[in-house]
Amino acid sequence: MEPAPSPVGYADIADARTCYGWSTSAWSASGRLQVEDDWWVALSGTLHVDYNLALLHGPTSPGVTPGLIQEVTAARVPSLIMLAGAGLAAAEALRDAGWVCTGALPFMARIGGPAVDDPDVRRLAADDLPAARALAAAAFGVPEEVGAIVFADGAEAREDCRLFGLFEDGVLRSCSFTQWVEGRYSVGWALSTAPDQQRSGYGRRLLRASTHHRIHGGGPPVALLMATPVAERLYREERYVTLEYWQIWSRARWVLP
Repeated sequence: MEPAPSPVGYADIADARTCYGWSTSAWSASGRLQVEDDWWVALSGTLHVDYNLALLHGPTSPGVTPGLIQEVTAARVPSLIMLAGAGLAAAEALRDAGWVCTGALPFMARIGGPAVDDPDVRRLAADDLPAARALAAAAFGVPEEVGAIVFADGAEAREDCRLFGLFEDGVLRSCSFTQWVEGRYSVGWALSTAPDQQRSGYGRRLLRASTHHRIHGGGPPVALLMATPVAERLYREERYVTLEYWQIWSRARWVLP
């Protein structure tokens, strides 16, 4: 396999982090979204921790941290605060406030990559959204209302969103959501395949087909995502490269059994 090309345009890694924050707008629209140069916060208001996020990544992070902790606490929803770059200096303040580091996840990017025009893949229509919500909920082991946060009514019609599904025998086998940010980045969320269908190649096919649509549809040149441990190997095989790792912090009662 050829080595993955290093994504260009990352001399200012802060730009990629900031645009990742803006990519949450589709699912945080009914809650709270604020994006600044050094940090961002996106709270959907759901009780699922993966959709209440904040990232501290700039030199002002230690000073911002107390106010961010206060805001997240006042929201009364399970949340994650992520640290990257200069934002790692905020770790002490989080620890002092009783937060715990639960690990780190790779922030990944790709330019180009395998692209296939798959006849079984198409953009989702409004009538497909209930099946996409159910599939996402099953894939991530969450209630169906959590799937509805990403695959929300009207998302399929937004100019900056692309919802794709892979259908076989008329059944939705895999689905994904991407948001285009400022013509520069395509940010992936919720690549989903039902647990009993995983490792069947559906996710890989969907990833390659959506890449084909993006490249030939005048989409952004760079794809971004934060990979889960389960999906990281797939993304590496599909020529994504890790830009950095983001520390994940939360309250123990929200993330630990």
